[in-house]
Amino acid sequence: MTTAGDVALSALIGESVVMREMRDLIQAVARTPLPVLVLGPTGSGKELVARAIHAASASQGSLVCFNAAALTDSMFEDTLFGHVRGAFTGAVSDHTGLLAEADGGTLFADEVASMSIVAQAKMLRAIETGEYRAVGAQRDKRSRFRLVSAANDDMRLLVTEKRFRSDLLHRLAGVVIEVPSLAERRGDIPALARHYLTLESGRDLTLDDDAAALLAQRHWPGNVRELRHLMALVAALSDTRVTMVALRRALSLRLESEIVLAIEMPERRELSDALERHGWDTESAADELGIHRTTLYRRMKRYRLTPPALASHMYDAATQ
Repeated sequence: MTTAGDVALSALIGESVVMREMRDLIQAVARTPLPVLVLGPTGSGKELVARAIHAASASQGSLVCFNAAALTDSMFEDTLFGHVRGAFTGAVSDHTGLLAEADGGTLFADEVASMSIVAQAKMLRAIETGEYRAVGAQRDKRSRFRLVSAANDDMRLLVTEKRFRSDLLHRLAGVVIEVPSLAERRGDIPALARHYLTLESGRDLTLDDDAAALLAQRHWPGNVRELRHLMALVAALSDTRVTMVALRRALSLRLESEIVLAIEMPERRELSDALERHGWDTESAADELGIHRTTLYRRMKRYRLTPPALASHMYDAATQ
């Protein structure tokens, strides 16, 4: 009998060693109450992992998702905790927050690295106690939820730079699941491409071997999401089979990633060189580059630049 967990795990396509190991880990931790921190580059499929964890847990509650990067501090409290009628101008009725909706189920918090220190403190209390207070309410409420969070940042670096609370990282990282980039599992690309061709077109399209080989050789800065978008386009340009000609035509209409890569790689090298010259002292590197330190942090995040000492000791703090 096929379960919801089996279906969700089957969406994590690929028979590479890293994908098989990731699916095994998901199955192992899904039925535990441990919070899970899902790490991986943009577009790699972190939300699919969260959905698989929820489905495999056999939870009777709902999977409730939110993107922390999209919430200001004031929005964060109202969105997660809700509000009561009259709490502020325009609050004409009670509003149920996401924590109440996730009671008995799973709360998936995406892009947690984007939370402000204020929002982090509010999230920490809710995780530690399960208690929260709706805006304008007089009493606390309780929610029992499984927390799955995701980030594409080096969380340890953020803790070192005091932009993320170490105690919150402890709470988030009960288990760490790392989602590989598409470049780390090139052998899975043909199977993924065929899957998305069928999904996007609603019909069986044959992918020629030479076209599949070309896909496997390409650089994919947008990871699985970029591959899916390309397959949607090539499906629209093909009848019954995807040939090398059709694929090259589709690629000619989607040069954005290559153009962006050509622009960004020199900048990445410039940032990396400056950081190395100054022993990864961000203040000194920012001064040399003539940019604000905040701008340097943002670009380090974009290019996934990590101090070597931190990269070799991922998440020690979360396991102590």
